[in-house]
Amino acid sequence: MASSNLTLIFATLFLYLLLHFPSQAEARPLKSPAKCPKLLNQVCKTSQNYAFCVKILMSNPLTLLAPNTKGIVVNALDMVRKESMKTSKFFDGLANGKGTVPAFKPALRECASDFKAASGLMNLKVLEGEFATMDVNYALDDARSCETKLAMNKVHIQSIPAAIKNWKNFYAVANAAALALENLQK
Repeated sequence: MASSNLTLIFATLFLYLLLHFPSQAEARPLKSPAKCPKLLNQVCKTSQNYAFCVKILMSNPLTLLAPNTKGIVVNALDMVRKESMKTSKFFDGLANGKGTVPAFKPALRECASDFKAASGLMNLKVLEGEFATMDVNYALDDARSCETKLAMNKVHIQSIPAAIKNWKNFYAVANAAALALENLQK
């Protein structure tokens, strides 16, 4: 009786494992460790902050699964688009904050709009071949426009410079990705 129960347990376990492990067709092999850094280097080598570029891209598991440089570019732009929206929401939160000086609110709302517009420039549908870096530079223009509005309105909030600096680090990743995209098409 005990051996019958043991056989039933092993048969059940075997059947469970057989049904729940992916087949070879379903499983996606990971890129070899030697290939992934080479692809990352192709994207990050022109970044203003190479270490940040590699760190950010390596933090996204999809980057490790990217089959080629274009796949890494898509992931990079997606990450920068999300950071642009995060920065837009940051400015929106300041503009709608109860403790914010009322005179600062219009400039803060415009900054929120600027970073939202910048997020729209971070996708392959917008980036056109030889002009990809120019398109990404429009996003930097939006950030500079925000900085100008803040300066003109004498907006001094301690957390703003760090938020803009962080966004500019992400922008450098997007710019490097756009340059890699341009180089792919040459």
